[in-house]
Formats: sequence, structure tokens, C-alpha cells
Amino acid sequence: MKKHPLNQTFLAFLLIAFFALPSLAADGKEQDFKRILNLPMADLTEEAQDLLDRKYPDEDWESYDFPQYVYTNDSVETGYMIAVKEPELLQHFKCYCFCDAMGHTDLRWCFLKEGQVDKGFDDHGAGCNICYGQAMMALLWQEAGIAPEKMTQGFEKKFEKLIERFGNQ
Repeated sequence: MKKHPLNQTFLAFLLIAFFALPSLAADGKEQDFKRILNLPMADLTEEAQDLLDRKYPDEDWESYDFPQYVYTNDSVETGYMIAVKEPELLQHFKCYCFCDAMGHTDLRWCFLKEGQVDKGFDDHGAGCNICYGQAMMALLWQEAGIAPEKMTQGFEKKFEKLIERFGNQ
């Protein structure tokens, strides 16, 4: 049986695509990771708000009865919205404002008393751009398919000067 050159070309194309596409997807993830890592706060807030709107289009945010301090600015409000909808995401990360000295065990605690939605709100997150910035980055990275371990590496890169100065407990 004679092999047709077109079949061989098609087979070669399929093999290349099979091996190249995962690499291209990984490159896209890495680009998203770096882009999100370097977003200014205003852009981070806008992208996180857009994502929350897409993920939770029918959410009745008023039903959470947020305290007035949550409405300080859009970034703060977005951080608290993430905390009530994605506490399991935030529990993976320490906060790099070093609020562990206040008893906070993970990023949830910056927004939620004892890290629990049903315990009420903690006002710490309203006054700390590190806390709400981390919450927004985590949400966007999660949507981009970034693993929590890689997110932690991103936070360590973002806050490396603070870590150098104050340590990494």
C-alpha cells in the first residue's frame, strides 16, 4: 500500500499540535499570571468586579448587610465581596501585611471574624490595600487556572520587599 504524502503531512501536523498546544496554553497562563501580578489597583479592582459580576450575576449583595466601612471605596467593597463568596480560596493564603500578629491565620480573617462568613465582618481588610489586593489577585488567578501554590509564589514576589524587611513567618 502506497502512503499518501497528504496523510503523512496531516499526521505530522496532528503530532505537532498535540505537543505544542499544551505549551501554548501554559504560556498563556504564565502571561495571565504575570499580567495580574503587575496590575495597578484600579485595574485589579475593575477586573475583579467584572469577574464577580459574571460569576454571580444574580447575587443580592445587600443581603450580606455589609458594615458601612466596606463601602470606603470600590477596592475595599470588592475585597469583602470576594471574602463572602470565595472564603475557601482565601484560606489558602497568609496575608502579607503581617496581620498574623493580630491572630489572623489566613487571608479570610482580614475580612471575616475568625475567618467565618457567619461570624460577621472584621474591619481590618477595609483599611489595608495589601489584604484586598491579595483577595482580588487570588480571584483573578483562580479564574485563569493558576494553582494556589503558584499564587503563593506570586504573593511572595509581589511582597518580597516587605518579606525581606519583616520576615516570612
